[in-house]
Amino acid sequence: MGHISVDELAQGFERREVVVLDLRDTARFTAGHIPGSWPVAVMGLPARLRDPDDGLGRQLIGLGRGGPGGLPRRVCVVCDDDVLEVVFAMLEEVGLEASVVAGGVRAWSAAGRPLNRIIGGPH
Repeated sequence: MGHISVDELAQGFERREVVVLDLRDTARFTAGHIPGSWPVAVMGLPARLRDPDDGLGRQLIGLGRGGPGGLPRRVCVVCDDDVLEVVFAMLEEVGLEASVVAGGVRAWSAAGRPLNRIIGGPH
């Protein structure tokens, strides 16, 4: 299980080389998340990984072919520590390797990077 720094993640976004899965609960995602990240329930992850009709599934299924210009794409994960092993096992089962966003959303924000918030979400 590797890690990716928030600076590396920002560079990856600029080059369209990363896909970020945010597996935190809905309330925490709504309160603030990395722009462009995909909210995914841990238990719903296996189905979404295999569904070519799901926007996330399409992005992840295409990872083996690389991103724009043939560049490799990287799956990055934001989640609670207690589910990391389960999430990584699910990703490995479909042939994807992933990296943990070091420090998560808190580190992203502390580095002065913007967060998206959903107004009117659960409190």
